[in-house]
Amino acid sequence: MKRIIWIAIAALAVIGMVLLLAGNKRKAKEQSVSAMNAGGSEVVATYKVTNDGSERTFYSNGLAQANSELNFVSEVTGRVVAVYADRGTKVGKGTPLLKIDSELLEADYKAALAAYESLKKDEERFTRSFQAGGVTSQQLDNIRTQLIASESRLAVSKWKLDNAVVKAPIAGTINSRFVETGALIAPNVPLFEIVDDSRIKVICNVSGSKARLLSAGMKVSATADDGSGKVFTGTVRSIGVKTDRGLNYPVEVIMDKDVDLHAGMYMKVNFVAESGKAGLLVPRKAVVGSVLAANVYVVKDGKAERREVRLGDMFSDRIEILSGLQEGEEIVVAGLMNVSDGCSVNVVNK
Repeated sequence: MKRIIWIAIAALAVIGMVLLLAGNKRKAKEQSVSAMNAGGSEVVATYKVTNDGSERTFYSNGLAQANSELNFVSEVTGRVVAVYADRGTKVGKGTPLLKIDSELLEADYKAALAAYESLKKDEERFTRSFQAGGVTSQQLDNIRTQLIASESRLAVSKWKLDNAVVKAPIAGTINSRFVETGALIAPNVPLFEIVDDSRIKVICNVSGSKARLLSAGMKVSATADDGSGKVFTGTVRSIGVKTDRGLNYPVEVIMDKDVDLHAGMYMKVNFVAESGKAGLLVPRKAVVGSVLAANVYVVKDGKAERREVRLGDMFSDRIEILSGLQEGEEIVVAGLMNVSDGCSVNVVNK
């Protein structure tokens, strides 16, 4: 029984081999006919190099951020007696957020005011006495110096009293609160984090050559990674003048207001800039080799000529050629697998 099974398996293997050889023979015949129809040339599609001043389109990723965020501290120390805002509270610039115990501050202000008013009267009396010859100029100068010092102390005391009520330095939403009623405020300790989310900005990083194509006020579009596919719009607000460690320049984009746009979203910002460079744009699929050793195949008199080129930036599905090509030349964009330097080609462009 086993002998019969092995014979059947061997027979199936032989049949499979015969079918495979027959298929290969048929493919070879078809390729031979195709080559004959092409006159022994490789069939390719080409692209004519032009410099039409077309737009450069590229994109950069960035994180949506609030227009401004601020962790701020109190400029006055003391114990908190009241808190007026909590997390999620929307506040305007100057809105009271908390109050510090001001009893000692009021007492200090009253003492400073009384001392100032007393010295002010002394200064007036010494001035009249000096005019009458009753005091010397040095005595008058001394009293005036004391008056100036007293005025300064009064101003500081009033400033502390006025700041016993801590007010919001910017408009926005309270994102975090770090203080409770009864707490003693110490210097340089954060009280609130305020986020101004009235406008959303996106910071992108672009290469130097692309940054030169941008300008403040340029309109952009952007999409988020939330899968909605919604397109947002915005404006380039600023372009950095210093590169980061990756030799890229920061570009700040301020987005137009939209209820679906929130801080923390990962954005893909699309830039469309008019051509301001002499480089030629060709399809990326026309370039073979590496970035440092890039080549294209130029079609001349029915033959493919390999040409070394220097690459610039990539813009969508096109790449910039800085040198090695001339406007009007025809390059191979399809059928490159079988193309070699000097081979005959048959151009079949759709």
